[in-house]
Amino acid sequence: MPRLSVYMIRTALLHLGIGFLLGALALANKGVPFLPQLWRLVPIHVELLIFGWMIQLAMGVAFYALPRFQGENRYGHLGLGWASYIVLNSGILITILSLWFGWQVWILFGYMTALIAVILYILLMWRRVKPFAQ
Repeated sequence: MPRLSVYMIRTALLHLGIGFLLGALALANKGVPFLPQLWRLVPIHVELLIFGWMIQLAMGVAFYALPRFQGENRYGHLGLGWASYIVLNSGILITILSLWFGWQVWILFGYMTALIAVILYILLMWRRVKPFAQ
């Protein structure tokens, strides 16, 4: 398995664990209110599970599973893949921090950063998508 897929899948699982922890804290606080500030974690919980886990896991698995090229550079331009990984996680971090601190303008910037990461990933993977052989 290529190193980029390994890092994407491991980071996705890390986001899953943190997202479930935050969701469990918010749910426990709903049953027995002990800290009212925990309700601020719900949007962060959603961000981690949608962008951090689901999208990143799909990207990591697709990078490994889609058809590969012949020769030395089997997976295409890996620089685009690593840039996509770094930009996506930076966008998630920006969005989480802006949700926590209430920086409304930065939320849009975080989502735009995640969109740029997805575009970079599409540019990387587009050449590897092939129709079935006739």
